[in-house]
This record gives sequence, structure tokens and C-alpha cells, in this order.
Amino acid sequence: MLTRLLFYLLVALGGVGLTLQMAWNAKLRTGTGSPILTTLISITVSFISLALFWASGVMNRGSVPAFNSLPKWAWFGGVFAVYYLVASLIAIPRLGAAAVFSLVIAGQMVGALILDSTGAFGATLVPLTSSRIVGTLLLLVGVILIQKR
Repeated sequence: MLTRLLFYLLVALGGVGLTLQMAWNAKLRTGTGSPILTTLISITVSFISLALFWASGVMNRGSVPAFNSLPKWAWFGGVFAVYYLVASLIAIPRLGAAAVFSLVIAGQMVGALILDSTGAFGATLVPLTSSRIVGTLLLLVGVILIQKR
């Protein structure tokens, strides 16, 4: 039980961190004048931070597998990080942070339900239940309400 609560807390703190990242990146964008350059700077800082964390040896360092040992799609998850950052940097000045994040969360929930219910890309198969559907619909209603000004 404690382990599960710890995971909840760690993931929730990650969400807080994403919110701070977006606010900081939005400010950086005002200085660079470009969502692409801002994303490039953000990803460079992320890479350096991650490389330092990896070099610390706090967690298992792992090894790079042969390219052909995994499905080709497994190598390209970073494309979505770039898309997310650029799209958010373009949208936040127009829609506001709460609206953008509510749309991101709504998209994540719909995508997650599809992955869970199909087991696509090796995701753990979790049945699509009425409570999961209702929960997602309520979340989508929240997205609509947050959009209203």
C-alpha cells in the first residue's frame, strides 16, 4: 500500500513539474521568439540533466540494444515529446495554461484507454469498463468547462 501511494505521489509531482516546465518554457519563448528554438533549448537542458543523472549511477545504467532487436517504432517516442513541447508553446499564449493542460490530459486519457483496452505496442491489457468510460467522459466534460471563459 505504501509503495502504491509513493508511486501516486511521484507521478503527481511529475505533473507539477510539467506545469512548471511549461511556465518556464513559455517565459523562455518570449525571449527566443521561437517555439522551435525554445524546444531545442529545453530538450538540450533535459538531455544534460538526464545524462548527469545516468552518470551518477543511482539507477541501473542499462545498455543500448541492437537497433533490429526492437520494433522500429520503439525508437521514436521522443518525436512526441518534441511535438508536445512545440504545440504547447504555440497554444499557451492563445488558450492559457489550464486549457492546454486540460486538453493534454484529455488526449492522454483517451490514448491511454485505447492502449489499455487493446494492449497495443505491448501495453498491459486492462479491460475497458463502464467506470473507466464514465471517468474519462467526466474528465472530458471538465476539459470543456475549463475552456469556457
